[in-house]
Amino acid sequence: MVAIAHLHAVENRFGGTPLLGNWALAGFGGVDLFFVISGFVMVWVTRADQGKPAALPSFWFARLARIYPLWWLVLSALVAVWMVRPDWVYASHDSSPELWKSYLLVPDKELPLHAVGWTLIHELWFYLVFGLMLLLPARWFPVALAIWAILTAAAASIVPGPENPFVTLIRHPLTLEFILGAAVGLIAQRGIFPTPRLMVQFGGFWMLLSALAIRENAPAMFGQEWPRLFYFGVPAALLVWGCVGSEHSGFRSPKWSVSLGNWSYALYLIHVPVFAAIGRLAAPFSRPGPLDNLILLTVALAAAIAAAWILHVGFDRPVQKLAARLRGKPAIGG
Repeated sequence: MVAIAHLHAVENRFGGTPLLGNWALAGFGGVDLFFVISGFVMVWVTRADQGKPAALPSFWFARLARIYPLWWLVLSALVAVWMVRPDWVYASHDSSPELWKSYLLVPDKELPLHAVGWTLIHELWFYLVFGLMLLLPARWFPVALAIWAILTAAAASIVPGPENPFVTLIRHPLTLEFILGAAVGLIAQRGIFPTPRLMVQFGGFWMLLSALAIRENAPAMFGQEWPRLFYFGVPAALLVWGCVGSEHSGFRSPKWSVSLGNWSYALYLIHVPVFAAIGRLAAPFSRPGPLDNLILLTVALAAAIAAAWILHVGFDRPVQKLAARLRGKPAIGG
C-alpha cells in the first residue's frame, strides 16, 4: 500500500501521462495497518514474558536488533548519495536533518534523511513504553494498556501540537493504533474471534470506503492527527482481528505472501530509493500516453521487491539469526 502511494509521486515526477490518480495516495493507510500489526505482534510474542522483569533486556535487544541494522545499512547508502547529490535524497524539504538523529531515530522537527524513518520513531516509542509495561504483573497489563490509551487520547485532545518533537511524539494519536493492535493481541490470547470472516470483510470494506472518501484530499488528511485513526486505524484493527481469527480457524496464507511478508521491512526501507533511481533512468524516455508509465510502474515495483529479497536474504535474515543466538546468552537477559 505504501509502495503504491510512493509510486504515484514517482510517476507524476518522472513519467508521462499518469495512470495512478490521487486515489493511490490512500496507500499511506498502510502505515496505520503496520502500526496495528506491530501492536498485535508485540503482545503475541511476549505473552509468556508479561510480569517477568528478567525478560525486559532481551525484549529491548530484540527490538533494537530488528530496527537498526537494516535501517543503518540503507540510510548509509543514502548518505553516500546525499553527500554527492543532496537534491536526489532530500529535495522535497527546505532544510537538512542532523545525521546523528537520523541514524539513531531521535525525534526531530525535520524528517530523517530517509523520510520513511518517521514511522520507526513512533515504533521505538511504542517499544519503550511497552517494554516497561512488561515489568508489571500479567493481570495488570490490560489495565496499564487502557490507562496509556486514555492518557494519550487526553493529551492529544487537550495539548495543542507543540514545537518540541519529543512532546509531539508522546501525545500523538498514532500511538493509539499500536494500542489497538495490542488490544487485539490480548483478545486473541483469550481465543475470542466472533465471525472472523465478517470482520475481515467489514474492516477491508471500511478501508476501501476511506480510500474513496479521501482520494481528493489524501495529503491533507494524512497530515492530520485524528482523522487517519478513524479512516484507517480502527478498520485496520478489525481487519487484523479477523485475519488472526481466520488463521485460528485453520486458514493458511499462500507461501508467496508469507515470503513477501518476511521481506516487508526491507521493502519498506528500500522501495523509495529504488523508485527514485528507476524514475530518473526512465525520465529521458518518457512519452505522452500510458504505455511508458505502465512499464515504469511495473519495473519499479518489481525491482523494489527484488531488492527487498536481496536485502532480506543477504543481510536482514543473517542479522536476525545472529541476534537470536545472542539473546540466548545469559548476559543478554535470556
